[in-house]
Amino acid sequence: MGTYSPLPSTKALLVPQLLSPFARLIRCHWPLLALALGCDLTGQYEKKFQESLQSSGQRAVFDVNLHPTFSEVADAGRQNIGVKLRLPKIFDGESKSVTGIPGQKLQMPGVYSIVRELDDNNGKVQLVFVTFVVLSNKDQKAEAFQANFAKGAAKTESGASWADVSFTTPNGQTISLKRMKAETQTGKVDVDGRAEFYYIEAPNHHVIIGWAVPKPQAEKHQLDQAVEAAMGTLEITGAPAADPGSQPAPANAAPTS
Repeated sequence: MGTYSPLPSTKALLVPQLLSPFARLIRCHWPLLALALGCDLTGQYEKKFQESLQSSGQRAVFDVNLHPTFSEVADAGRQNIGVKLRLPKIFDGESKSVTGIPGQKLQMPGVYSIVRELDDNNGKVQLVFVTFVVLSNKDQKAEAFQANFAKGAAKTESGASWADVSFTTPNGQTISLKRMKAETQTGKVDVDGRAEFYYIEAPNHHVIIGWAVPKPQAEKHQLDQAVEAAMGTLEITGAPAADPGSQPAPANAAPTS
């Protein structure tokens, strides 16, 4: 007696015949289903898909590193001046908003900082802070202000000068700013750090946004990426008219969410 070999069922015979044209249909039409039904013969789907991936990746950098809400920059009277940005998430409920610059005895009106203590990979804690300098531009043009700031910085940091820099915004556009970078020594144990100053010309103010970031903390918490993302969210608008009956805005306390 020969080896028993069951005959395929009618269903088994039909399935490949049904699947073959269906598979071809899916291969041709799956991209168009995602793009509202139409066979992508021109490669536009792939192009749009890659653009969408790139855009999503760009937005992810901002969403991972920054608070979703904006923080307004305020003047000495605690009034918003029409400049805002999204701050890094490290500035959370454990941060403090202080007058002036941490570690500096000389205080000036219109200068305040948001400060946060962070550890590094060895458990050592250092201050990380962002400082806002907000001064009226009534008596000095932007070029003169930048020159005076650079002159003052050169007294402590050799070679300090302004340079043009560009950052990508969340919507894929580009924002151009003036930046001054300096390598510094921070803290009680002379930890290498870096300071960056950005100049922003607001409608009625000169604005400096300065970041002080020790390198060990930057490496652990990816602060270099966070700072660049934050500057990419910078927006400048007309300063809102003050309501005589309103209370002054707080000095830009860090978001808590």
